Amino acid sequence: MKQKVDLAIVFGFATIALFFTSQILIINELNPKTALSFEDEDVIIAITGDNASLLARYGLKNYGELDSYLISLPFASRPWDINLTFNGLPLDYSWTTMMLSSEPETFDTIIFRVELEPGQKGDVLVSYKRNYDLVEEEDSSSIVFRYIVGSTKSWGEPLIFAHFEFWLQENESDTLLESRDYTNWLPTETFLFFEYLL
Repeated sequence: MKQKVDLAIVFGFATIALFFTSQILIINELNPKTALSFEDEDVIIAITGDNASLLARYGLKNYGELDSYLISLPFASRPWDINLTFNGLPLDYSWTTMMLSSEPETFDTIIFRVELEPGQKGDVLVSYKRNYDLVEEEDSSSIVFRYIVGSTKSWGEPLIFAHFEFWLQENESDTLLESRDYTNWLPTETFLFFEYLL
């Protein structure tokens, strides 16, 4: 009888240990810190006449075991003159479309691959030009630039830091219109809007 009780206790402990081990494995598998993490960004938007120029740096860290990852970068409107590098080396990209969970429409998106050793950090730099929206009202008009942040939610973890600048470049002079900083930031909206009254 005692042997059956001891066996039941051992079996019970083994079952509990197996349960907790499986839960730890599930948590680790779902934790964004087990793969490529999007950690911080700097974005500079400049209105230059008929269009806008954008320069962005996206900081990444590899918490996973792989050294190659495919990344999607959607745009609020299709850009041109794209220059894309990772740690100073040019990247090739291809076009596709992407849906965001909060929007019924699809967005033009580039996909590209980055190579990053486990435990290492790297920076994606992208520059491009694209159109802005011109909003006309009864007594005023304004330039509105939409920047997608809804895709940042798909990384599943807040950015440590995000910095945005909105500039006007005209007559060979630069004017800072707006600057925004975010810490521990996981966007809840689909777009950030930057506006300049004409």
